[in-house]
Amino acid sequence: MIDADYIRGWTAADAHGYVEQHHTRLVKTLEITPPGDASKAVLEMGAYMQITPALHFKLGYGRVRGCYYGTLGTVDHKAIESVNGEHFECDIDHFDAEKDIFPYDDQSFDTVICGELLEHLFEDPMHMMFEINRILKPGGHLVLTTPNIGSLRGLAAVLQGYHPGFFPAYTYPREKNEDAAPRHNREYMPMEIQHLFTDAGFSTELITTGEFAELPHPEYAWVQHLLERYQLPRDLRGDGIYAVGSKTGAPRKRWPEWLYQ
Repeated sequence: MIDADYIRGWTAADAHGYVEQHHTRLVKTLEITPPGDASKAVLEMGAYMQITPALHFKLGYGRVRGCYYGTLGTVDHKAIESVNGEHFECDIDHFDAEKDIFPYDDQSFDTVICGELLEHLFEDPMHMMFEINRILKPGGHLVLTTPNIGSLRGLAAVLQGYHPGFFPAYTYPREKNEDAAPRHNREYMPMEIQHLFTDAGFSTELITTGEFAELPHPEYAWVQHLLERYQLPRDLRGDGIYAVGSKTGAPRKRWPEWLYQ
């Protein structure tokens, strides 16, 4: 069983606040990730090493690789220990997922996890989707999570005159002459994720929504009431989208009309 305590056990001290805020999402991501075995390989995109060890110790993947935004060709070797004394290490490749050819051979991975990354892209998300398709084996899985702009929270914000995005604000540079922290450039509806999968050569095996932290939200009861009153869809209204796609063939559309103009 994978739970929040297991993830906390691998979390660096400076990341505990983030994990406490997102532990429900992290556990859910691992729950929907297809299990592996010693012969299978998984790539975690945007790897912070919070769920990365569980891909080996809990899901059984024999080869675990991570990647992160940076200069193509840079590779970091990460090694961490859990509070229980388990040791884990893997390589983290750096590249730009919107521009670079990923530094992996065709059909290198059985599973790719793209967690909370899609919303940060600002130029060419289909480049990333095409590359994910290329490096996945036939029938391989893409696990994708991203904020849901059509959530109850988003609807409540619009109806009260606020921006519906989960993270629409610009961010200050962290230090002088240092780039600002990444912000959300585009957030998605669940139906759009289905379109994204189809256009990139994936069948949708799962699409659901849920919270980042399981807390009651009585403040959104009025939104639920409006949806019911006017017979509007009430499903898929959680804050986060959780989706699993299976590679069925080559990508279909490089520039889908719903995403590019």
